[in-house]
Amino acid sequence: MSSRPVIVELVEPADSSTIAQLVELGDASKDTLGMLTPAVYEDSAHAGCLLVARHAGEPIGYALFRKLRTRSEISLTHLCVRADHRHRGVAKMLVEDLSGRHHGRSGIRAKCRDDYPGINRVWRSLGFDAIGSATGRGADKAPMTVWWRDHAHPNLFTPPVEEGPVLAVAIDANVLLDLHVRPTRPEASRSQVLLAPDLRGRLEMVVPAEGLEKDVAHCSTADQNPLLAAAALYPRPSGDPVRAQALFATLLATVEENLTRSSLTEQDRGDLWQLAHTVTAGVKVFVTWDYRLRTEIAPIVVAIPREELTGVRIISPDSVVRYLDELAHAAAYQPRSLEGSQFSTELARVDGESELQVFLNKGAGETRRQFRERLQYVSRVAQARETVRASDTTPVAHYGFHCDGGVLRVELLRVTDHPIAQTMTRRLLWLLRQQARDRGAKVVEIADPYVSDVVARAAGHEAYQLLNDRWYAWVIDRCGSGPEISAAITDAHALVGVPPAQLIKPRLPAVTAAEYERTWWPAKITDSALPSFAVAIQPRWSADLLGVPRTLTGRATELALGREQVYYRSGHNNSVLKAPARILWYMSHSPGTGPGSFIGTSLLDATEVDTPENLHRVLAHYGVFRLEHIRDATSLSVAQALRFSDTEIFRHPVSFREYGTIRAALGGPKSMQSPCNVPPATFAEVYARGRG
Repeated sequence: MSSRPVIVELVEPADSSTIAQLVELGDASKDTLGMLTPAVYEDSAHAGCLLVARHAGEPIGYALFRKLRTRSEISLTHLCVRADHRHRGVAKMLVEDLSGRHHGRSGIRAKCRDDYPGINRVWRSLGFDAIGSATGRGADKAPMTVWWRDHAHPNLFTPPVEEGPVLAVAIDANVLLDLHVRPTRPEASRSQVLLAPDLRGRLEMVVPAEGLEKDVAHCSTADQNPLLAAAALYPRPSGDPVRAQALFATLLATVEENLTRSSLTEQDRGDLWQLAHTVTAGVKVFVTWDYRLRTEIAPIVVAIPREELTGVRIISPDSVVRYLDELAHAAAYQPRSLEGSQFSTELARVDGESELQVFLNKGAGETRRQFRERLQYVSRVAQARETVRASDTTPVAHYGFHCDGGVLRVELLRVTDHPIAQTMTRRLLWLLRQQARDRGAKVVEIADPYVSDVVARAAGHEAYQLLNDRWYAWVIDRCGSGPEISAAITDAHALVGVPPAQLIKPRLPAVTAAEYERTWWPAKITDSALPSFAVAIQPRWSADLLGVPRTLTGRATELALGREQVYYRSGHNNSVLKAPARILWYMSHSPGTGPGSFIGTSLLDATEVDTPENLHRVLAHYGVFRLEHIRDATSLSVAQALRFSDTEIFRHPVSFREYGTIRAALGGPKSMQSPCNVPPATFAEVYARGRG
């Protein structure tokens, strides 16, 4: 190694090049480390759980870990150093850096097989002590040692060896084939996720003592004996055969009665027989690749009102990790109101595959098989999958995405034929931009190959661009001069092979600047002619119109999900406000919300002055004022309607006191009672503080 130092640092979520190199490095050592999917590396980077060691700028090692929520410790999943850099202290540097970053936690836990030569000496040299033993999940059930690096915090108890309850899952013949009989075939990799080191101590695979034989009978003669031999490598729990037979009879009768597409096959009957013995043996999770079993039969099974079927899950291997996440973080999977509307959104659950069939896009020529393969792919790679439901829990939208470097790649975006499908789709496209901004991505790419007409129309409305049959949105998180914004756009274009952007001219006209800021949201071009105005709004109106402060009653759907909205004020002395412009929303003081503060910003699209009656007749659906409210806002029978869009609510409202400090340094209005102009530098500073 040259004299140049080794640098250890966190991997940024947007650094796709480094993540790809670490995946390659880990795959080269999978015989000792075990295999992890690329999505695990991406998720770890996003969670701040991926360290890289660089020499001369090149990755030579990494540490991939988890921050346990149930206890204050770190679980080390992978510690990997490139072969030509081993025995040079790189692993020690990674572990020391990991300890230093998380010294507030009690320590670092790791598990390792015992049959690697000299491995005990290696772990001790890294500051670990052996605190217990475990058993590997591979076919050989290799003995393992649990290693602990203590951070010397005062404690009363020795750290426990295990991480909590272990989830038992029953695997069927196809999974056994993948893991043992045909592990080298390309398609077998789909099940290898069950052997990931990140699942050690969290998952136990079993094969119930009864039931597998009927499943094996449908396999080829050459595979039957190897399958039975493979099953002997796993625990084979058994239950009461009489209860299993009775449960099988119930399953068979209920499924036959409720199955709509076709009658049960012998394969289906064998699956139900195996499922009955699995449940009777006390195992609630059945892992299979059988698509019909998971999507058509499973919903019927779990709806049967029998106590032993409560909590039963029939899922694919690549859904096991998500199900463990559901169990560990149940609160995160609870429905949440979508922008305060009657619709709710929730993380996609592993047992929801059957209800997603409503999103099959037959109109675009998509087949059931293609949709099934798309769902499986999204399940493997997506960092987030969400389902939007109407008030009656009917699914109306579903999407899944992952970050690939600086690109937020949306692998699935579907909306049903709902009365507000267009409004819903536009809101989701806007939310995807926000997700990209929050994750440090510069581009949103709609990579779904079967985009519907409603999505295409909404994408056009939302300033997405169609390039090579894919829709793109540029997410330029910069508030700066034209040249600075131009450079940021060029960087975003390069991520997806688009030519550089043209240099933005100085003092760009307001109309052009507003269009650019809409296209490149949340970009703010500070040296353009686009003005900024502070507009005061009372909390009772901002609650319904902007969603701040939040209320218990919820918001009207058209306001909560709509992208264009209207606010009314007196038409007297309305010459100050000119569109297009930016609005800084100042929520005024009230006993319920406290002192006034700046809560967000919008683009002012237009202003209209007319009688309250005429404005209300045309714009009622876009605002919260009733006709009497508009009349009360003016004493001259003339009102002004502010039409605005692209509202961004601040994470950290900027109080009037904090604004006073900004105004003293940069200038600005002293009072917010009526709309007033805000200098560009003052707007930029308020915006920066509001963004945090």
